[in-house]
Amino acid sequence: MAEQESNSIRGVQEWFRSADMEYINVVLQEDCAHRVLSQVGRMGAVQFTDLNADKTVFQRRYVNEVQRCDQVERKLRYLEEQLNRFNIPAIGSPSVDAFLDRLDQRQGTDNEVSRQQVNYMDNLENHVDEKESELVQLNMYNSTLSNDYFAQIELRHVLQQAKTYAQENVTDATFDAQSVEVSGSGDVEGGATYDNALRFRFISGVVTRENRNRFERMVFRSTRGNCLMRFYDIDDDTIKNVETGETLMKDVFIVFFQAPYIEQKIRRICDAFEARLYQIPDLSNVAAIEDRLREVHEDINDRQRVLQKNETDIKSLLSEVAQYLEVWKWIAMREKSIYHTMNHFADDVSGVLRGEGWVIATKREEVADMIARAHAESGTSNVMPSSVNAVPQSEWPSTPPTFFRTNKFTRVFQVIVDTYGVPRYHEANPALTTVITFPFFFGVMFGDIGHGLLLTIFALYIVFKEKDFEKLKGQNELGDMVFGGRYVIVLMGFFATYCGFIYNDWFAMGLRLWPSKWIVDETAHGDTIHFNPDPDWTYPLGVDPTWHRADNDLLFFNSLKMKMAVIFGVTHMMMGLFHRLLNALYFQDRGLLHNLDLWFEAVPMIIFMGALFGYMCFLILYKWSLGWLESDCGRDNCTNPPALLSTLINIALQPGNVPIEESLYSGQGTVQAILLLLAVINVPLMLIPKPYFLIKRMKNEHHHGDAHHGANGSSSGVQDSQAHLDEGNELMLGDDGHGDSTTLSPAAPPHGEEEEEHSAGDIWIHQAIETIEFTLGCISNTASYLRLWALSLAHSQLASVFLEKALLDYLPDDSAMGVILAFAGYAIFAAITFAVLMCMDNLECFLHSLRLAWVEFQNKFYKGDGVAFAPLDFRASLVAGLPVA
Repeated sequence: MAEQESNSIRGVQEWFRSADMEYINVVLQEDCAHRVLSQVGRMGAVQFTDLNADKTVFQRRYVNEVQRCDQVERKLRYLEEQLNRFNIPAIGSPSVDAFLDRLDQRQGTDNEVSRQQVNYMDNLENHVDEKESELVQLNMYNSTLSNDYFAQIELRHVLQQAKTYAQENVTDATFDAQSVEVSGSGDVEGGATYDNALRFRFISGVVTRENRNRFERMVFRSTRGNCLMRFYDIDDDTIKNVETGETLMKDVFIVFFQAPYIEQKIRRICDAFEARLYQIPDLSNVAAIEDRLREVHEDINDRQRVLQKNETDIKSLLSEVAQYLEVWKWIAMREKSIYHTMNHFADDVSGVLRGEGWVIATKREEVADMIARAHAESGTSNVMPSSVNAVPQSEWPSTPPTFFRTNKFTRVFQVIVDTYGVPRYHEANPALTTVITFPFFFGVMFGDIGHGLLLTIFALYIVFKEKDFEKLKGQNELGDMVFGGRYVIVLMGFFATYCGFIYNDWFAMGLRLWPSKWIVDETAHGDTIHFNPDPDWTYPLGVDPTWHRADNDLLFFNSLKMKMAVIFGVTHMMMGLFHRLLNALYFQDRGLLHNLDLWFEAVPMIIFMGALFGYMCFLILYKWSLGWLESDCGRDNCTNPPALLSTLINIALQPGNVPIEESLYSGQGTVQAILLLLAVINVPLMLIPKPYFLIKRMKNEHHHGDAHHGANGSSSGVQDSQAHLDEGNELMLGDDGHGDSTTLSPAAPPHGEEEEEHSAGDIWIHQAIETIEFTLGCISNTASYLRLWALSLAHSQLASVFLEKALLDYLPDDSAMGVILAFAGYAIFAAITFAVLMCMDNLECFLHSLRLAWVEFQNKFYKGDGVAFAPLDFRASLVAGLPVA
């Protein structure tokens, strides 16, 4: 039990401050680099620095291997598209850990097997090329067959319509047979050449329905009306686009004309509209048309059988691919990540790769042992061994990255914080307190027992079924967001239910869980019911249900929720200031007495906030604790409770003077005058001392650098200067607020009086801005927390209106129509509750909670300009389905 508690405390500490980092130098034999990195990627503890940043992508040593991986991934995407085209699901891959373990086992552990260089990329490339080539050939053959098949179907429709037209033309006197004879020899597509000029030629074919009208107008205009056109709809959904699979709606057309030059015009128009022309027998020979139609029917049946056989072969091939597709994708991603990381190494010496990077401090020895073991197993141990060396902190190239150990519960809260900004290295992590404050503020705004229980049940269902839902990840973006935030939603629902008990709201109805404190006054007369309090009883939990029936319920809940919002807001901001104090204590490097951030920022800010706004919260709580009935008062002012807003204003306008009618306790004026004096004194403490001492330190270091200019002074001067700049926190001395661009060191040449004055001015301006922002922000941020009151009130009022207008108005009617209306009203009430409250208002409260966490809380201490730790981690990347970089 003690060990479990110790692990829990250690886990909280590791989440509050990012993990310690070390910068290491790694030297690898090129022959074993691939194997070593495959083991490093299993640990996920090393982030390699790009030592070839000055080179282009194509100048990297392993660019060809990366391109090979890209080609394999492209082919795998093609295979996946074909699987989706035929609705063949890829067979579920094994777990990531099992997959990586199997790859390690294939590499072997004994000397004989380890010397066999297992080249996964060659094997994968051969398999994928073979399957892709075979599938491409089958698809090309299928495309040709499909085009021919659909062409035969179109020809069948053309012949059927030609036959119908010919039969109707024989019996119908549409054309004068003595003067006009519609005929053709059948030897030329769309008709033949005739000796008799009175005989018509014709062209037949198929055009898409959307182009029909434009095609008809174009033919009519180009021939100046010297043609006769007939169109027939094709009611057949078997004709499809070979590439997209979409059904094409087409129409048969037959164009009759006489002059030969018109034929050329019509053919060109057909080409422009992508209309297919088909050769058919002479329209006067119905028997020939029927024979041709029978041949086409037989041809269609033959082609259909061939197409089915080809489709069966494609599905068989894809079914085989579906068994290995996910594993192939993982292998390609893993190999690409290894070669991408090897491109970060410098090849200063032939056959040797040198890399640098950040490693989690507690994992450094484990990484070194693993690299040595992997080097030995690769069969190159007789050559110069691989090595891992720690780089001194003074030679670190940059600020270490930030890494927090999270689990599936805490990960989403860390994502919420990181979305605003990644914490600095070792900066206090807001996510630790956000775990409670974020869902709690949501619950304050969304407080209702019924709505909270619905939200909790929904989230718990996802939690209990998370293994089933995890298999559906990636299919829907909104679903992935809900699944990822399932534990946040559980807490949101829990706190909404808890606050619902405090408000005593059950779908906007008060619950009488215990007897009420308020007793009906039987002696009162009139239509209004009067209540008297029971002095011997207090309602145990939340608001007494009688308040939901009172005429002044809105005034009561307004006052209650507004004061609660102020108390929660000030408490939340004070938590942020204590985070600032902890940061100041943690980052001090000159001793407690010389900690400028502590004594001239954190402490004055806490005193200022507590003296004014903390005292306001005290007045609210103290006023609540007093009795305001004459029977239990015992004070001079019992019947007229003072307005706290007036009291707070008079603290500044009339310091030390509290009228008797506004007094809450004896000596109130003196206490308020002292608190006001404390607040006023701390404003110049925040404004003046810190920039003064920082400028004084800078001058001393300049003087120290002039007196001890040299190698020793250079090293110590850089460290001392950087230390005071880090302590100063964004002194406007550099582009990124860290003083990097104008770091003052004795090794650098003096910048002169003008440059020094300019830097000093920046410090004063920055400190003035921060002081003004804090003092005014205390007021605006406190007012911002009133959104807790506003949204809570809006939620309860909306729920009350929906209940009354959609349901309660129909319940008193016990007639048949009243019962029907009650059922309909309940359906309306349920639908509008789900749509407006459970969806829209849910999202609104979520966003406002996010605002309070990001702005009002984090701006009291949070810098958020860190860099996230991005190690070579196969498992995390494969689980997320993202390429490892």
